[in-house]
Amino acid sequence: MAAVTRRSYAGAAPACTLTNSITAGDTSALLTGTVTAWNNTASGPFYMVIDPGLATEEKVLVGSRTGSSLSSMTRGVDGTTAASHSAGATCYPVFTAVDADEANRLAAVMTTRGDLLTLNSSGDPARIAIGANGYLLTSNGTDATWAVAPTSGISSGDDSAIVLGSQIFG
Repeated sequence: MAAVTRRSYAGAAPACTLTNSITAGDTSALLTGTVTAWNNTASGPFYMVIDPGLATEEKVLVGSRTGSSLSSMTRGVDGTTAASHSAGATCYPVFTAVDADEANRLAAVMTTRGDLLTLNSSGDPARIAIGANGYLLTSNGTDATWAVAPTSGISSGDDSAIVLGSQIFG
C-alpha cells in the first residue's frame, strides 16, 4: 500500500440529483441541488454514491468539483460496477470500504508499544521498532534509524537538546 492521497469529506452534505443522464463511460456529471456543503476537492478527491439502494447503485471517485460540475470521475469503485444513470438519480458523498481498508492497513503496521510510523523506499507505511535503551533516533539522509548516543562533539553552546530516556541534555 503506497501512501494514499488524503480525500475530502464533509459532514451533513445534502443529497443532490444528476441534472442529465450519464452512461457507464462518462467521467463527468452535472448536479442539481445544494452543493455548497459538498466536499471541496482542493483538499483531495472524494467518493460519491449514485442511485443508493437500487440495483444500479454505483460509487465513484470524484477527482474534481467546481460548483455543481463534477469531473475526473473514476467509475465503478468500491466493489460496484459502472452503470448508466438517469437524470434525477440521487447522489451524495460517502465514506467507503476503500477508506476503511486503507486506515486499517495503516494501523496494522504498528505492532508493538513504542513503534514509530514511517514510509519505506517504496512509499509504503512501515514501522520502526523502538530503539535500544540509550539510543537516539537519527537520519542517514534517507531513512530514520536508531544509533548510539554520541559521547563527544556536543558542546554547551549548541542550541539543541538531546533527550535520553527521561533526561534532557543541552
